[in-house]
Amino acid sequence: MNEYKISEDIYRDSLQLNKGSHKISEDIYEEAISLTSERISEIIMDSYHFSGRYWIWKMGIYSYKHDFPRMFKAGEMQIEAVGLKYLKSYPTIASMNEDYEQAHPDKLGITKFPPAYWAFANYLRNGDVVIACSTSSNVLAWGIIESQYFFKPTRKKGRHYRIVSWHKIEMPYIFTNKRAALFQIPKEETNNLKEALINKVESIPNALPFGFERKLFY
Repeated sequence: MNEYKISEDIYRDSLQLNKGSHKISEDIYEEAISLTSERISEIIMDSYHFSGRYWIWKMGIYSYKHDFPRMFKAGEMQIEAVGLKYLKSYPTIASMNEDYEQAHPDKLGITKFPPAYWAFANYLRNGDVVIACSTSSNVLAWGIIESQYFFKPTRKKGRHYRIVSWHKIEMPYIFTNKRAALFQIPKEETNNLKEALINKVESIPNALPFGFERKLFY
């Protein structure tokens, strides 16, 4: 085992230290005593960089239970888009619909999923908030988009993805329900939504801002 020693000068100086030796500057002291619960709340709110745009992502119960833990751990929002290539290679939603219909001859989900894939690749931007739902009555997680759209065809799962900082919460679904799997929440429904989402996170033990690890899946 390595031995760690301090110099004699440092050792002698340490012997002279007492409780009065440890002081902070008056500026730091004044700032500390001026912090109120309201000011601390403001600091926490400011630490989350929202764009002001909010999206509903209807995952379905199966996807939430079987796929979302992987996404949460990876810090990603992933979609499968089976039968489709790099999503930005499609010039229009109509061209995307054609490939989707070839991969799904029964046309199941053709009015629901291609618009969601189009929005995922082309409309989401950094700072947007995605609210993940497993049903139309429960919100189970939300996250902040932190990257552009990526496509990795060598992956077995989640070939289409974006980097997201996720937070697991539980709250009732209070938004207008639409058919699409991914759609933007109207502005009139977003009043105080930032505060509501962050306060839900802050009420969960170990769910801290500033990038601390959140151990919410076991």
